Amino acid sequence: MLGAAGAGSCRALVAALAALVAGLVPRAAGGAETLVVPPRLRLLVVAPHPDDESLAAGGLMQRVLAAGGRVRVLFITDGDGYPEAVAAATGRQEPSARDYRDFGELRRAEALVALERYHVLPSAVTFLGFPDGGLAAIWRRDPRASAYESPYTRRDAPPHSLPFETGAHYERRDLIHLIARLVASFDPDWIVLPTPLDNHPDHCATFAFVVEGLKAVAASKEPGRLLTYLVHASAGWPRAPEEPGPLREPAVRFAPARWFSVPLDENQARTKLDALLAHRTQVAVMERVLRSFARPNELFAVIERAQIASLAPGTPPCGPQPPSFADP
Repeated sequence: MLGAAGAGSCRALVAALAALVAGLVPRAAGGAETLVVPPRLRLLVVAPHPDDESLAAGGLMQRVLAAGGRVRVLFITDGDGYPEAVAAATGRQEPSARDYRDFGELRRAEALVALERYHVLPSAVTFLGFPDGGLAAIWRRDPRASAYESPYTRRDAPPHSLPFETGAHYERRDLIHLIARLVASFDPDWIVLPTPLDNHPDHCATFAFVVEGLKAVAASKEPGRLLTYLVHASAGWPRAPEEPGPLREPAVRFAPARWFSVPLDENQARTKLDALLAHRTQVAVMERVLRSFARPNELFAVIERAQIASLAPGTPPCGPQPPSFADP
């Protein structure tokens, strides 16, 4: 029979094993619990724009691949609607539609270079080519209206062929369908996507589109977890790149998600920074922002599989110009 000390040690061991099974270890320096990456994980990273994949999950992708897992990256837009960056790249204060289209092609190329740093091959990358700056408008658009037209590229449909669909236009039902098709074909264990609390309308609308896409997928294809990430927040988060240390748990949160931290070793952090700097068009206009995410950890607000069905797109409301998430 165990004495008091032995019983205490046994209880501690049981608690430690339970934490390991749950994918948790003691809280990280930033305050959030540490997320353990299991072996042979299938990870889908959803990025509204090229560079979001590395800002949010450059370290996580490395951890998954190192553990024998698979990574697929889905870019919703080509990042072709960024007037300041296009002006900086072209030297023209009033870029043409052709300038914006060419800029999107450049950002796609930069994304592939960045992902190569993590050993993610182009065959594992999908660009849907929806309009940068237009996702929230598409979400709230009357389904009886004609397809949305980008004010930048003057397109109303993806500029490049998709591997599993033809005839898509800048319409809500088409984007939901495309996301559902990709989820069903890849069957990810975890999906990484923006939090609905992100201040950028493209980001919070992406959350809504993915959740709607999951509703169209068979229950057997639902992921085990959603890992939501924050990029655009109020002043003061993340800290300036000169201030060292891990990302701290942000003040914003929404039920049922809980913040978890993924630690990066020195080599992983350096590789992530190299990938971020591969987005040269973004370095030219927002290098400090990119560097502010090059830290020894990444943060994700995690939603478990049992909680996914309860998610309501648009709850909580998000962004400075929140889309109307009510069904038309």
